Amino acid sequence: MSPCSRRRPFAHTVAPHSDLRRNIAPGAIHDSNERCDAPKCMKETRVAVQEDIMSWIDAEDRYAPSKRIMWVTGPAGTGKTAILGTIADACKEKGTLAASFFFSAFSGSESRRTKRYFVPTLAFQLMGHSGLTGTRGHILSSVAQDDGIVFTKNLKEQFNAMVMSPLLSMAQEHDSGAKATPRVIIIDGLDECDFEQAVTAGSPNGMGYISIRRKEDEQTEILFLLLLAVSNPSFPFRILIASRPDMHIRDFFTTEGKLCTRELFLDDKYHPSADIALFYDAKFSTICRRLNINPEEWPGKEVKRLLVRNASGQFIYAATVIRYVEGSPHPPQHQLQGGKPSTAHQRLQHILAQQQVRSSHNPLEALDELYRLVLETCPDPDFSMKWLRASQQTLPDADYFLPVKILRLILEVTPGEEQYTLGPLSSLLPTQISEENLHKPYKFYHKSFLDFIADPARCGQRFLTKEEVLVWAS
Repeated sequence: MSPCSRRRPFAHTVAPHSDLRRNIAPGAIHDSNERCDAPKCMKETRVAVQEDIMSWIDAEDRYAPSKRIMWVTGPAGTGKTAILGTIADACKEKGTLAASFFFSAFSGSESRRTKRYFVPTLAFQLMGHSGLTGTRGHILSSVAQDDGIVFTKNLKEQFNAMVMSPLLSMAQEHDSGAKATPRVIIIDGLDECDFEQAVTAGSPNGMGYISIRRKEDEQTEILFLLLLAVSNPSFPFRILIASRPDMHIRDFFTTEGKLCTRELFLDDKYHPSADIALFYDAKFSTICRRLNINPEEWPGKEVKRLLVRNASGQFIYAATVIRYVEGSPHPPQHQLQGGKPSTAHQRLQHILAQQQVRSSHNPLEALDELYRLVLETCPDPDFSMKWLRASQQTLPDADYFLPVKILRLILEVTPGEEQYTLGPLSSLLPTQISEENLHKPYKFYHKSFLDFIADPARCGQRFLTKEEVLVWAS
């Protein structure tokens, strides 16, 4: 090739493709095996909110050119992840999903907890889309350049190299092989993206020092990156983001991101109580069919109406109620013999016996009461709390939770102690753990329970400080 020939995209793709593959978070992609149990919207529920989102995705930019970001937000447990997972499935089926990233602070893989794998994971999906095949060579070229140094760059440089530049290059080449035109990048759980400690060389005393950023800094960096992207007229995608309405995120969307963003708040406008009622109808019908109970006789319309009111629009409350009523397929022996509720009817009555004290100032009150109730079904709730809190501790200079196998080695004094301690909590986390999952941390159904056990104001007398947990575990 002549020295003055135009530079072509990298031809030998095996090495850079492998490098890229090693730097992605496979579990963060919407249809990954890690997310096989992730919540989705039940049929005929959340219809209005899904229609609003899909209409925005499909809208022509010439009609609403400024609103290229949609922020789906709402309190814990309102179904944000289920909605975005359902939307991602629908968009993939239509060919309009460009890429997705589902952050998770409590997932089994640490790669979903920080920004480290965010951009490479998006790039990997872009080049695999049938409508974006023209980006493949350019993305792999950026990876091959300087032996993969791109993965050590800051987020903006990574995005320019692996996403923006390849998209612009493909557009200039007028690639016509597209089978479908992707329209949206979906990002869920932004508020769960945590900071990552980094050891930096070159401090004044010649020693390395630890540079610590707050998770708020990491999340804001991602938001500014996405704002920069949609501000470029050549960037072809809309961006759908879901998070809790944390102050720093809301500040961003009401200031710098205001002109580019449409906010969708999951409040009573979308009639969540009606959808929760449908959810209860379907789930209780399944329980009745399995137990050979007449659904006209149990649990009854008034009971279901009460459970809907208690949920206060929080789908996580309804889901936890159903998991608790269903019970563990292998209940601990103490539960069968010690007077603890062991049948579906008894467990439902246990919930209904809660003191119905509601506060308009605390929308999480009913959920917290449910969490306390489930915790009290353990033979030794304080001991169970120690296990739960220990599962959320990290080793010094590490940013990941200990796997189940290691926790058992550290905490179990006698065989079977884990099941005795955590078995009654099957409505909050899977307690029957397969061999392949022993090398991963405990996987909880919802982050709101981890927030509950970490907040003394919410879990009350059962709360344990980090120091107390470390003393006990040692």
